[in-house]
Amino acid sequence: MSAALSKPGAIHRIHFGDLIVEELRAAKLPFEPKQFEFWFAYKSGRNIGLNAAANQIRLKNGALTAPDIDALHETFISPLRLTGTPDAIVARIEARLRDAVSSLDSAIASARQQREALATEAAQLGQESALTLQDVLITIDRLRLASKEGQTRLVALAARMDSATREIGAIQEQLSNLRAEYQIDPTTTLPNRASFNATLAETLEISAQSRQPISVVLCNLDYFTAFNENFGNHTGDEILRSIGMMARAQMRPGDVVARYGGDEYGVILPQARAGEAVVHAEKFRQALTGHSFVTPATAHGRVTVSIGVAEAIKGDTPEFLLRRAVNGMKIAKREGRNRVVEMSPDGPIWHPERPT
Repeated sequence: MSAALSKPGAIHRIHFGDLIVEELRAAKLPFEPKQFEFWFAYKSGRNIGLNAAANQIRLKNGALTAPDIDALHETFISPLRLTGTPDAIVARIEARLRDAVSSLDSAIASARQQREALATEAAQLGQESALTLQDVLITIDRLRLASKEGQTRLVALAARMDSATREIGAIQEQLSNLRAEYQIDPTTTLPNRASFNATLAETLEISAQSRQPISVVLCNLDYFTAFNENFGNHTGDEILRSIGMMARAQMRPGDVVARYGGDEYGVILPQARAGEAVVHAEKFRQALTGHSFVTPATAHGRVTVSIGVAEAIKGDTPEFLLRRAVNGMKIAKREGRNRVVEMSPDGPIWHPERPT
């Protein structure tokens, strides 16, 4: 399968998900949610560790096989990789710091003993008048040896401190990454609702200060409970991940796609008018409607979505903006589902005919 990265231009962005599907078929790789997730992450280039590991396998073997992709997915993408807790990592940092403090205490005690020994030797040289040249030479040798041992200990201490500093830095980076991952929904690997809300509040404030537009999109999958009943929760979770990837593929770089609820997704589109947000939402709706997630393809294996879109107005709060988007989503449900409704301050904007 081609390793070329898609450019962030509009044409490539809109058809990113379709391109992955076509290449999977051309490479005769199984079209599964795991495969789609992997190639989306790989082609987007956002997961540096994943790309480095995949490129190393490609360099060695020439191509990635399905087992290779399964292993890479398990290591870099699967929500099951979120093991360990921030508390455990903090405990490791504390243990390493205690070790470093202990090393410093030992070095300080050793230096103090060496200084006292040197002072004693020097005092003896000054007090004893009957010292022979041999005695003086022996004392000087002892002082030189003690000084050399002290320098050796200092070099060893510096090496230990450097190692501890690097290890603590690595652990702190791991802690930072883990904290970031705890803002991720484990099922879809998208930002969770708390992260979405925090980002929306921050982005809305920035937009108000800069007088730039901002829009939000809320999506609710139609009859997804029945899909879970037909195919099982495990398959349902895989589909939720794939749908999240499809949503990201139809949005712009920089847009925030999050899991807003059980079968709901939220999207924040900075610097986007409602009309542009509707275009991207409609692209997502069409891509989802035209795809079957099970083989063989049946109507039961298809998923549709009802979408509400709202643009921020002067004085908006996150709550008011989201309320309008939710109302648009409710109207989309009420009017037959599988449609996009823009909720303007004057009311809903939508087409009564059922979309294809």
